[in-house]
Formats: sequence, structure tokens, C-alpha cells
Amino acid sequence: MALNMHFKNGMIRKTRGYISDDLIPTLYQIHDNGSFAQLTWLIDNLYDNPEIEPDIAKALADELVAFETLILSMHLPFPRIPLQKLHTFFTQAATNEQVIYTRSE
Repeated sequence: MALNMHFKNGMIRKTRGYISDDLIPTLYQIHDNGSFAQLTWLIDNLYDNPEIEPDIAKALADELVAFETLILSMHLPFPRIPLQKLHTFFTQAATNEQVIYTRSE
């Protein structure tokens, strides 16, 4: 089950993000790792349609960079573009101080 996300970007416009079913197993690799507390929280609450506050979005963006660095150091394959898109999405929400609204499908 995928997770659709968005935050308001102006009066009418929304910026959208997405965690696909294909990306969930990749994220689950760091589940319960103390270095990735916010990603673990997101995985645990994926289907509860959580609202993500700007400070949490910033922490998620930081953890995604650390996760990518960890995967690269181990020379493992990973979905680079989806992770980078998620990083950009969370960074934009944090920078614009916007709450992210989610809906699982």
C-alpha cells in the first residue's frame, strides 16, 4: 500500500510526494535502527495517515541523506531517484514550514 503526501504551496497549489510499494522494503532495512528514529516512526505509521510537522520533515530529510550514505558505503543497490525525490520533498516542506498531509492507498 503506497503513501501519498502533499503540503500546501501557495493559495491553491500543492506539492506532492509519494512512497511507493517498491520503496517500502528499502526503507524497512533501517527499521528500529536508533540512527533513523523518524524513518522508523514513518514506517510504523505509514498506514495511519500521519500528519508530518515541519521539524519532523527536516529530520526525515536528514535521515534520508544518512541512509543513502550508509547504503553507498556498503556498496548495495538502492533506488536512488525515489530516495532523492523524498529528500527534496521533505526539505521543501521543512523550509516552507508546511505540515505534510498523508493518505495511504
